[in-house]
Amino acid sequence: MSDLLHIEQEAEKLHKDGHFADALIKYTELINLDSFNSVKWLLERAECYLELTNWNKALEDGKKAIQESQTYKDKNTSADEFIIRASILCGKACSKLGFYTEALEYFKDGLKLDSKNAIIIQELKLLQTTILNEQKVESDTQDCTYSAVSLCSQAIYPGDDQLLNLEKEILTIKYKILDDEFYNRASQAKKDVQLEAHLVQAAYECLIAEQLQDSLNLISKAVSMDPGNVFYRSFRAQVYFNMKQWHKVIQDYWVIPKPKRKPEVWKQGGKALLELWLPVLAEFWLRKATQLSGGNDEEAAFLFQKVRVRRLYEPLTEDQPIKVDFTKFGRAVFAKCDIPKGHTVMTDIPMVMAQSLGSRDIPACCNCAVSLITPKAYFNDKLELMDKDQLDLVQEYWPNVSIEECTHCKEEIYCSKLCRKEAWDTYHRIICPSLNPAAAKIYSICQTKGYGYTDDGQWTEIWGGHYSPMILVKIWAIIASQAQDMMTKDGLTEPTTEHWAKAKAPFRRFIAYGTMPAIKRMPHILPVFQSVFATCGGGLKFNITEEEFNGRYYQAACNLQCFSPSITPYHKFMDNIKEDIRAIGMLKYLTERPPEAQFAAMCPLHACSNHSCFNNAEVCDLDINGRPGIQMIAKRDIKKEEEICITYIDTAMPKLLRKAWLYKSFNFWCSCQRCEFEGEQPNECTNCHLKAQDGKKFLACGQCKRAWYCGVVCQKEAWKKGHKIICQTDHSQLKEIV
Repeated sequence: MSDLLHIEQEAEKLHKDGHFADALIKYTELINLDSFNSVKWLLERAECYLELTNWNKALEDGKKAIQESQTYKDKNTSADEFIIRASILCGKACSKLGFYTEALEYFKDGLKLDSKNAIIIQELKLLQTTILNEQKVESDTQDCTYSAVSLCSQAIYPGDDQLLNLEKEILTIKYKILDDEFYNRASQAKKDVQLEAHLVQAAYECLIAEQLQDSLNLISKAVSMDPGNVFYRSFRAQVYFNMKQWHKVIQDYWVIPKPKRKPEVWKQGGKALLELWLPVLAEFWLRKATQLSGGNDEEAAFLFQKVRVRRLYEPLTEDQPIKVDFTKFGRAVFAKCDIPKGHTVMTDIPMVMAQSLGSRDIPACCNCAVSLITPKAYFNDKLELMDKDQLDLVQEYWPNVSIEECTHCKEEIYCSKLCRKEAWDTYHRIICPSLNPAAAKIYSICQTKGYGYTDDGQWTEIWGGHYSPMILVKIWAIIASQAQDMMTKDGLTEPTTEHWAKAKAPFRRFIAYGTMPAIKRMPHILPVFQSVFATCGGGLKFNITEEEFNGRYYQAACNLQCFSPSITPYHKFMDNIKEDIRAIGMLKYLTERPPEAQFAAMCPLHACSNHSCFNNAEVCDLDINGRPGIQMIAKRDIKKEEEICITYIDTAMPKLLRKAWLYKSFNFWCSCQRCEFEGEQPNECTNCHLKAQDGKKFLACGQCKRAWYCGVVCQKEAWKKGHKIICQTDHSQLKEIV
């Protein structure tokens, strides 16, 4: 003990005297020798790392301190104090590393335990200043506009070749569009150039005068005189286009040899095919128009994306009051009809989901997220305090909770045999540790909330994302499973390029944006992923490259929605006992909310919803056909064709911080009504932008305190223009992943 005290005194003196490198060596000795006080020494060592500008090591020690404090919270009266201090250290380190979102989360965690902590409040101000300064530099030096079209691919989807042939058959059978037998046949009559010129001139004059039938008759006569004339064919196609006779447009363009079709022909034909709703053909023609224009025809490229988005999302919105369209800002959700306040805007089922690391101890189905909480999980020790009548009530009315484990590995639980089979067929057979031993490490990392041993034996945080690594693992497992099925069906020993493309296609719905390589945030996780998918069974390999990891990481980060089962066994129990007189005696045991299994999910329709700080819809949990999912509820009345917007952030944040945060996290500047009519700072009039003199401040709006005016005239003018609406509208907060 005296040795420990001696080392502690040495460490403290070195630390106090500024010899941080020597001090951290002593703190490392203490960590190894005195496990009971390891949290204290981890925090001291983290302080030294911060002083030495070794931000990564400081963050690593801070995270370990938080984890150990939470593990022994019941036994250590100083746990909250340690967690607050560790949260501050982690927040500081993240700020220095440029992990601003993570820094904010650490500071918020600290404030949950001490809402008036002066250090955290000061650090939050510094963080805000850092973000705003960077935002100002970037906004001053960069063009903040972008073209959504330029970020979108025109790649051919797997299977489009077969669909293209089917749509050609529709043209042939339904619309009788064939190669024109007269096209290459020379006219038997003597060519009358003067008459043809007269016909074309007259047809043009009729077209300008919108005498479309007369124009059609005249140009058709010219076509009959010279069937192979590309100009005549194109002219008549334009007349048909104005008459909205879409199949006739295609007939005239169809017979023009492809090498002679100009970009405008391909684009006009694509528009007609869009009206006929032959989407694969429309994409083909619009892609050609884009390519032949050298990428300069933005209209053709824009129309291509409108076709693709409608093609992808129309089947998902058929029975819903919304549609997905492509705009200059990318995909967006619009109302197909008026939607009253409080009504459902849309419902959405996850394509992939995983339980959050912080709620893994709460039982829920790994496949569908159904809650599996038992009486023991809810009542805990209270069961021992109940009398016989109360225990009988629980036994009688608590719904039967069937927990089915994976029969091979026991790592996953399900609500039914059906879910177990579905999970096995969809993804679990690829990552079940009984068949793929390397996958055991992923389950272990999830169990220890992101921590594990590196290849050199160091215990550290392997996964540092704000969602479970199982999200990425499931995405890759779903892809590998589908590729394997197609490979087997075709009698092959390995998947073809087309098999892989088809398997990956469903995840093309989710965009990805990130400024920092994911591997920089967590350098130890990629080798784990690579080892898991080095062998997927049946000789199948899935090479998880750094690029693949980075893309999927941000694909998830940009699109995840947090949700929980909205109906649990607890809710069913409460509903069951409401008519039983014995329920009165249960009231004293029903004071706590049920434990909530939290999931993060990628939902295709939700992922299309854009942000507004003045959002007209909010996301909430919903039970959809017996399975947990999400729904959007109208926050106010929504008009037909109005865009549906949710919020990506807590809208109660100050305007400048909101805008900076959105730019940092999602790469766009918000220009919604709230941002338009809230001010940035008190020394500038929110309405006329007049600057206050001599460091003075203008008076703030008396209600929201979010706008400042140079006088009554500006205040009244802003109130009428729009401040009244946003001033009286409640803010929206996000459900956070634990």
